[in-house]
Amino acid sequence: MKYIALLLLLTALPGAAFAQRSYDTDILTETFGYGNETKKGVALDDLHQGCSRRDCIPSIDNPKYVAAATAEFLADDDVVIALSWEGEHRAYPARILDHHEIVNDTIAGTALAITWCPLCGSAVGVHREIDGQVTEFGVSGLLYNSDLVFYDRATNTLWDQVVAEGIVGPLTGRKLELFPVTMTTWGRWRKEHPDTLVLSTDTGFNYDYSVVAYARYRNSSSLMFPVLQTDDRVRPKTVIFGFDLGDATVAFTEALLLEQKSVSWELDDNELVVTMGDDGFVVLETADGESHAPIRLFWFAWYTFHPQTELVK
Repeated sequence: MKYIALLLLLTALPGAAFAQRSYDTDILTETFGYGNETKKGVALDDLHQGCSRRDCIPSIDNPKYVAAATAEFLADDDVVIALSWEGEHRAYPARILDHHEIVNDTIAGTALAITWCPLCGSAVGVHREIDGQVTEFGVSGLLYNSDLVFYDRATNTLWDQVVAEGIVGPLTGRKLELFPVTMTTWGRWRKEHPDTLVLSTDTGFNYDYSVVAYARYRNSSSLMFPVLQTDDRVRPKTVIFGFDLGDATVAFTEALLLEQKSVSWELDDNELVVTMGDDGFVVLETADGESHAPIRLFWFAWYTFHPQTELVK
């Protein structure tokens, strides 16, 4: 069963905080073989099973692309995960990634993965090379703080997506190398990057990519799985861009950046300037010239991993 099926169960239970169910297979213990003696950075009880088996949501491992001019299945206001890498531009429609969550890609000779958690609204780009070995990532079927937990097919380490860190298995505590991605509308991205390639609906899987699978979930305040910490300064699914500056974290709402384009903010005596480009890419610059790329996601997801964060709205 996919997360979408559980979402339907959730929305059918008014007033229910979470809709939990059991499965015939325990992914954590029976598939990965992980238990109390396993190296880990989180409590195993805080991992929640979201479907019946590993890879229940299939990653796209051999992506196909079409030119922007022939991407007639996209409307200008459709949301895409977008990136620029070594002069190449790519767009990954969220309507497609809702059904796959991970694209194992190679761009300009670099092994990369685009990861998408529809429950957290989080788009994160990671390098697929670990210790000199190129691997693929797959969907584990588990969630931590309602966030996608993926695994690498070389070591079976479980990785949390938002912090891009190994949380259970051999590489626990390791951080994946990130690369910047953003989420924007197709119209904005195509206008600024007419040479972009677009992930094709020819994925090899029989899904209906014409509908927004999680529209009802995104428009509600309900969560499907527990999170460790919450904050009510804004609605849980308010879209924010979160920055981890090493010694501090700060989040800016998407609405503010769309309105003002450039926002100045002082954090711990450091002058910050956050700018949203015409193509939707967001960057933060410090007074000493450092640049930082954000993660775009829902407020509840950023806060539960970064409870000391400042919020600029």
